Amino acid sequence: MTISTGTRYGHYEIKAPLGKGGMGEVCLAEDTRLQRKVALKLLPAEFTLDAERLRRFELEARTASGLNHPNIITIYDIGAAHNTHYIATEFIAGQTLRDHLRQPLPLDEALDIALQIAHALTAAHDAGIIHRDIKPENVMLRGDGIVKVLDFGLAKLTEVRNAEAETLLQDEPNNPQSPIPNPHSTAAGTVMGTASYMSPEQARGQRVDARTDLFSLGVVLYEMLAGKRPFAGVNMIDVLGAIMHETPAPLPDAPAELQRIVTRALQKDRAARYQTAQELALDLKELKDELAYQVRAALGDAERLGAQASRLPWASGSDANAVASKSAQDEAHLSPSERASLHALAAGGTPALPGASRLPQRAIFIALTALILLAVVAFFYFNRKPVLTDKDTILLADFTNTTNDPVFDGTLKQALAVHLGQSPFLNLFADERVRETLRLMNKSPDERVTPTVGREICQRQGLKALLTGSIASLGRNYVINLEAVNGQTGDVLAREQSEAEGKEQVMRTLGEAATRLREKLGESLSSIQKFDAPIEQATTSSLEALKEFSMGTEQNANGKPFAAIPSLKHAIELDPNFVYAYGRLAAAYSNSGQPGLAAEWAQKAFDRRERVSEREKLRITSIYYSLVTGEVNKYIEVQELYKQTYPRDPVARGNLGLRYNELGQYEKAIAELREATRLNPNLGNPYRDLVTAFTRLNRFDEAKAIGEQALVQKLDSIGVHAGLYNLAFIHRDTAAMKQHVEWVSRQPGEYAHLNWQAGAAAFAGQWQQAREFSNHAAELAGQRNLQEVTAGIVSSNAEWAAVLGQCQQSRVELARVAALPRTPGSLFRAGLALALCGAAVQAQTLTDEAVKLYPKNTIVNEVNLPLIRAALELQRGNHTQAIQILSAASRYESVSNFYQNYLRGQASLGERNGAAAAREFQTILEHRGWAPTSPLYPLAHLGLARAAMLQGDTAKAQKSYQDFFALWKEADADLPVLIEAKKEYEKVK
Repeated sequence: MTISTGTRYGHYEIKAPLGKGGMGEVCLAEDTRLQRKVALKLLPAEFTLDAERLRRFELEARTASGLNHPNIITIYDIGAAHNTHYIATEFIAGQTLRDHLRQPLPLDEALDIALQIAHALTAAHDAGIIHRDIKPENVMLRGDGIVKVLDFGLAKLTEVRNAEAETLLQDEPNNPQSPIPNPHSTAAGTVMGTASYMSPEQARGQRVDARTDLFSLGVVLYEMLAGKRPFAGVNMIDVLGAIMHETPAPLPDAPAELQRIVTRALQKDRAARYQTAQELALDLKELKDELAYQVRAALGDAERLGAQASRLPWASGSDANAVASKSAQDEAHLSPSERASLHALAAGGTPALPGASRLPQRAIFIALTALILLAVVAFFYFNRKPVLTDKDTILLADFTNTTNDPVFDGTLKQALAVHLGQSPFLNLFADERVRETLRLMNKSPDERVTPTVGREICQRQGLKALLTGSIASLGRNYVINLEAVNGQTGDVLAREQSEAEGKEQVMRTLGEAATRLREKLGESLSSIQKFDAPIEQATTSSLEALKEFSMGTEQNANGKPFAAIPSLKHAIELDPNFVYAYGRLAAAYSNSGQPGLAAEWAQKAFDRRERVSEREKLRITSIYYSLVTGEVNKYIEVQELYKQTYPRDPVARGNLGLRYNELGQYEKAIAELREATRLNPNLGNPYRDLVTAFTRLNRFDEAKAIGEQALVQKLDSIGVHAGLYNLAFIHRDTAAMKQHVEWVSRQPGEYAHLNWQAGAAAFAGQWQQAREFSNHAAELAGQRNLQEVTAGIVSSNAEWAAVLGQCQQSRVELARVAALPRTPGSLFRAGLALALCGAAVQAQTLTDEAVKLYPKNTIVNEVNLPLIRAALELQRGNHTQAIQILSAASRYESVSNFYQNYLRGQASLGERNGAAAAREFQTILEHRGWAPTSPLYPLAHLGLARAAMLQGDTAKAQKSYQDFFALWKEADADLPVLIEAKKEYEKVK
């Protein structure tokens, strides 16, 4: 097939060919609708005649599109044009692992690549997908170190997801008793994959499972380390024979643990192999961390010994420091022999000294004696017990300020927390946990943490260390003391004292003292060098700005974002380079319901992110992808990197859980959120999001238990109460609903409970009451100048009116929306309302505007816009086209507030396909937790009644009509949809 530049396949325009594979050609293309680069895989027209090849091509899209993981290529779209089927995926700038494998890779790099592949396989296997063709050609290395696994063209589903297929198909291709072939399986005896990387069971044509991928990954890891494949031969038969019968040669110069891991991965017997990718990933991670720790410790010690050796009478600076210089430059790429030499030198080995024969005998004796002394020092240094380990937690006490200058109150502790927080080695006890512990001690949660109070907190919580600080004036200078003590015994662990020459040098001096203290506490030199942004750069050199920032941060932490905003803005006015404050201000605006201002400050923070610490840089980048571009996949990538860099920080776990909920991946969300609450039981948001995840899964008892646990722990928030209100509504517990309404009515976001009640009224068909609640909520939001919130509330009115058939009133609400700021939510609701009411031109205008305003926003482009387009096609009578549009977005079904199923059901009714329509409406009724107060839930009963009539099932139709009327027994009598339903029911009776 000849591919020409400029050719279009749908809305994808070819820019350049990228390569060919067994499943087709791959081109660089531009998505002209979203204005982004994509990789377009094309299946030639002649291959569509091969039903098996076409099936595998389409299966690749379906299976891979269900995966959402930073180490797995993202599938955007599948379609056909010019008699050619295509898949559009993200375009990855980088090189394949095959192109990168010109020689054996450094151990740390090979382990990192293998670990990321293992993470990808863990996600795939959890989703029931086996890759079956893991090899260097199917692994891409991005320039930023992210590894992407490609090409699920040979993947098969280990679980059949389709409900009908589950009753018909057996996933046992080797079972002779199975009369019906499984389209997701490969027939027994069929060999698929690439010979050199096949597992023994693949080579024999046997049935495969997830452990096959682990064998292939073992082959890839062996090749990365040895520079050659473990199984060789002059032809495919020889290679397959070696895979089935031969044992590969041991890896040269490999640590024993690495050899064990590779040997286990390459076991012929699946039962002796790693059983899960997660198990393999854990071993790789532990080995990687242990080797990194050993190398950092050895190199840091050698650097110090080299510096000491340079002061001997016979040593020149350049010669004596050669090893230290080599360490600093090449520590990640030392060969085993280099590392052995380095250890020998550190242990007291005698180096070759230029001109030693010309030295006097006495000088030689002194030099050798000095080397022996260094060896003794090195022995005890290498075998010393570290002060802290990366498993220990530190409590940061409030500074003691004896200067009588209030500018130091709170500021130095805040600055020290930022500086220490950038270290992956140190783990600070979270402020939320400090406040909760103080409550348990019958103290105010805002009480100062003095050394005495700090010791008691350490003893209650089992913390290893308490870090105290003080500042005192000495003339115009200031003396800063930092001291780490054992939290249980009070023994001093490490101490630093520094003098600042004037107030303007206090921040710099504090940062330098903190860096020295980190080394004394056990952090490696390489870690300190990598994560050591100067404290005045990571925060600010202005004590006044830091004072304002500290006050704003405290207000935000106490759930008062409105009060935090003035302080944070003032901090930036005092120091326009205070980038840390930009990010916190963006978060405060977001928490207060002002997404426009939040995005503005998030963009400013992102543009200046090079000025902050690595930790804050990750946070700012996340905020940018969340509030500015809306790219959920990139947000998840950054949070995964955050989680890997700072594994004990619950923030990344909580953020991942929130995003997985947004994508409808609730089991993943629950895993991350549970880990967040384990790491910090006093963070409120993970409880809120756990309530959401369990509710969406219809696990209502678990959701309620989590929400009530949050209330017991005094982690009340509007979000937690909203979740509990929805659960009470599902169970018709009006008393509980009233309690949650009363609690929220006393909070700054009091308009929230009015929205809840509006939703409950719309569910019951009480449109006028719903509108009254919404109008009151919009009025309160407007009084707080929350125009974006107001737009969301009014657009919800327009949406509900359209759903309930009140199109004239919907247009009234839309006129109000037009005068308010645009948001992704308000544009979606307005566009959907217009589409449902048949205003095609206006709906298309809003759709175009959404694409222009939010070209990269995942939810806008992959969830919201397909719903509007499908509704438009439905109004035009193009039922089949509507169903096709919705199919492309089917993986987001559970987050569409029932609209995907409802619109598909309506389209199927239009096609007079009663069975298909019934399935869609039944799905709504079986997943109440997806949208507890949506009016589409009662309307699903009406849809089910109409589907039953198409199927000739009068009894079922009668029951469904009755179920609908029961839910709408107090509905507004003039609703067109209710009037029509009653007419239909009379005919059925």
